[in-house]
Amino acid sequence: MSGRSPHRDAMRILFILTAGGVPLSDPDDATVAKIFRGEARLHAFDFWMRNPDYLASELLDSFETTGNAGHRLAAEAIFESDEPDLRRIPMIRYLFGAYERLDDALSLLRSRDLVRITGTKGKIKVHETDFVLTVQGVGVCSTAVSQEPVLGWYADRAALVADIAGTRGGGALKEKQYEQATYAETQLGGIIPPIGPQVQKRLAQLKQTA
Repeated sequence: MSGRSPHRDAMRILFILTAGGVPLSDPDDATVAKIFRGEARLHAFDFWMRNPDYLASELLDSFETTGNAGHRLAAEAIFESDEPDLRRIPMIRYLFGAYERLDDALSLLRSRDLVRITGTKGKIKVHETDFVLTVQGVGVCSTAVSQEPVLGWYADRAALVADIAGTRGGGALKEKQYEQATYAETQLGGIIPPIGPQVQKRLAQLKQTA
């Protein structure tokens, strides 16, 4: 997908944090709304947002495991809309999986007090980075979709990714993504290649037996 910018990345991340966050109540601070736990989890969500063919594969895994026909239909819709070509934003594989620095996008969100970054710190290093969404941050997502309906794709897709991820943490999600041979075999520092043709073939086979 062309036209990358920190503002576009910031909107995508905000929708992810909103969809994947859980309610947060603070009696001393009425401005907070949700918390999204874990930077690794954020990168796992972002990978599926940016690589629709990999998300479609996860949807088919879910369909085969749970029989959820809605997930098979969602995978089918991804290819009918040419999303693997139109929506793909490549990511690089590092030691612990797909990763990209999100400093610019998060700085934009923090500067407007839409997201606050917190977490658990040890004496030497940070054990977990968490993202607190403010009431204003959650509201921006709702307002953005009502004012610009085209942004509804981000809301719908982030919700679908959150559905697939469930309550799993970043480590478990990364392990699941590593089950894709193409992902796991990508050279460190290399761009994770698409798997659209393989997933389409699998989808066609499932449709024939449905």
